[in-house]
Amino acid sequence: MKFQRNMPRKSSLKLGFPLGALQDEVIELFETAGYKVKTDQALQKIEISDPDITCLFVRPIAISSMIEKGILDVGISTEASVMEAKTEKVKEVCNLEYEKSPWGKTRVVLAVPKDSKIASARGLRGKKIITRIPEITKEFLRKSKIQAEILYSDTLVNESKVGVIADAIVEFSRRGDVLAAYNLKVLKILFESSVILIASSKALQDATKKKKIQELATRLRGARSQQEQIVKPYTPWSTTNLDDVDLGILRELFEDGRKSFVEIARDAKLSSVGVKKRIEKLLQKDIVRIQGLMNIEKMYAMSATIAVEADSKALAELVEQLQRSHFVYMLVKTSGRYNLIVGVLASDLGNLESFITKEIREKNGVKQIEVSVGELPLIPKRIPPPF
Repeated sequence: MKFQRNMPRKSSLKLGFPLGALQDEVIELFETAGYKVKTDQALQKIEISDPDITCLFVRPIAISSMIEKGILDVGISTEASVMEAKTEKVKEVCNLEYEKSPWGKTRVVLAVPKDSKIASARGLRGKKIITRIPEITKEFLRKSKIQAEILYSDTLVNESKVGVIADAIVEFSRRGDVLAAYNLKVLKILFESSVILIASSKALQDATKKKKIQELATRLRGARSQQEQIVKPYTPWSTTNLDDVDLGILRELFEDGRKSFVEIARDAKLSSVGVKKRIEKLLQKDIVRIQGLMNIEKMYAMSATIAVEADSKALAELVEQLQRSHFVYMLVKTSGRYNLIVGVLASDLGNLESFITKEIREKNGVKQIEVSVGELPLIPKRIPPPF
C-alpha cells in the first residue's frame, strides 16, 4: 500500500493512534465516523482521510507521555495508561467506551499461572511481579499492604515470563485471550478502564487545534452512538463464540477459501494482522476448517432422503458405519417414529438402490425405512471429497 509523501502542514494535528489490542476497534470506530483509514503493518504507518490530522501508531501506554512532551497533540488511550504516566498537562476530551462493545472494557488484572499455588493477592508477599505498569502496581501493593518485588519490563510479551522469572503479572487485559494463551488465570481485577480521547493543554489553547479536536471528538462520539444503536439481525444459529467481524471473515472464506489475509482485511475493514489472529483463533476453537470442497454436480446425478426406524443397537452401528460412507452427505438422529435421517448422493438409481439395500435395509435391527428420491440438494452445493 502506497502512502502519500506530502509533508504535514504546520497546523496539522498530530494524533497518537493506539497500536496493539485497541487498534482494530479504533480503526473500525474511525471508519464508522466517516474517515477512510489506510494502514501498513510492516511499516507501522497509518493515514486517515483528513489532511489536517497526521497519525502515528503508538502503544497506548506511551501516548499520554508523548502528549505531555509535545510530540503529540491528541491521542486515543485508556484511563489506566494515563494513570500510569501521571501526566499533568494532559486532559480528557471525551470517553469513547460503550456498553455493547464486543471487545469488552480494558481491565488491569493480577494474574498467575493456572497451576500456581497462589490463591489470593496476599500470597504474593515476598514474591516477584512482572509488569509494564509499575506505578499502578506499586499503588495496588501499597493499598493492599503487600511487600513484593516489582520487575519492570517494557514489552508486550511479559506473559511468557510468568512462572519463569516472576510469580505473577499485572497487565492490561482487553479480552483475556492473551492470558489464556499463556496458561494464566486472573487472580484479581484491579479496576476497569475506559477508552478515552485525550489532548494536551497547549493544543486546547490553540484555537485552530481546539476546533479540530472538538470536531474529531464529535465525530467519534457520534460513531460510538451509532454503534450502540445497531440492532443485530436475527440469526438462526448460536453466535456465542462469534461477533460480526468473525461472521464477515467467515463469509469471505466461504466465498473463496484461498483469499489472502490482505484481501479479507480490505472487505472486513481490519488490518491483515487482525484478520490473521482472528482466523487462527477460529481454527483453534474448531469453529472453522479451511479445506477443499467438491462440487457435487460434477460427481452425482441425484439424491435421496432415507428415514430409518431402528433399535438402539442397530442405530449405533448404522451411525458408525454411515459416517464413513462416501455416499452420505447428511446424517441426523431424530425423535419420533423414525430415529435416523440419512441424506444420500448417487450417480443413478441402480447405485442408489444397491446402497440402500446393502447398507441399510438388510441391517439387523432395522424395522422400517421410507425413501424419498429427488434432484441434487439445493444446499449444500459442495462437500468434502469422498475419501
